[in-house]
Amino acid sequence: MFGSSDRDLLQQILQELGQLRERVNGQQHAIDQAKQETSTTIINGLAEIRRTVGDPLADIRHELATIKNSVSEPSRQPAQPAEAASSQPDGKDPSKLLKAAAGISATELQMHRDTWAFLVEHAARDRHFHVPGAVHEDDGFVTVHVSGPSIVAAITSLDRVSHTDHDPVTRAIAGHLHQRFTETVGQVIKDLHRDSDAEHVKIVIDDRAKPVDDEH
Repeated sequence: MFGSSDRDLLQQILQELGQLRERVNGQQHAIDQAKQETSTTIINGLAEIRRTVGDPLADIRHELATIKNSVSEPSRQPAQPAEAASSQPDGKDPSKLLKAAAGISATELQMHRDTWAFLVEHAARDRHFHVPGAVHEDDGFVTVHVSGPSIVAAITSLDRVSHTDHDPVTRAIAGHLHQRFTETVGQVIKDLHRDSDAEHVKIVIDDRAKPVDDEH
């Protein structure tokens, strides 16, 4: 038979074991919560990296395509002296085109808001592209003003997307916009004005069919 002192001791031991179990459970809960928070932080961080950096494989594919073209180009065309290469028609030399775009102080872009959203989605990954603070919209048609560096970023980004994206529709949209941007910059090269009286460069993405002549 247990004496009263033994029962008291046993009760005290059981009480301490219960308290110890509660502390262990509390610590385990804290550990599980910390694991969950850490996992969430890692997932969010990876998502942010993907959103900011974009698709690194796209850049790699673009670089491989560029290297391949540069290696195969001599077999298709005879080599040209450095002087001849620098005197190519305006707008044909990529470096000359980008330099001309960088020299534009401000460009007015006019396009549908969906087209503007497409441009921002793909060009904003470039650190030189700056989304303007003011975007004027009128019945779904937006007008924005961007700088020369943003035009350079748009041209290079659209060119990359038009050659590397897996979606043919995305490639087609990017290719069309890239063509319109480069054509406009090419006109700047051909007819350059640096005086303040000249109008700012304007790029309008609003192709329309020629009106039908009612007389015929």
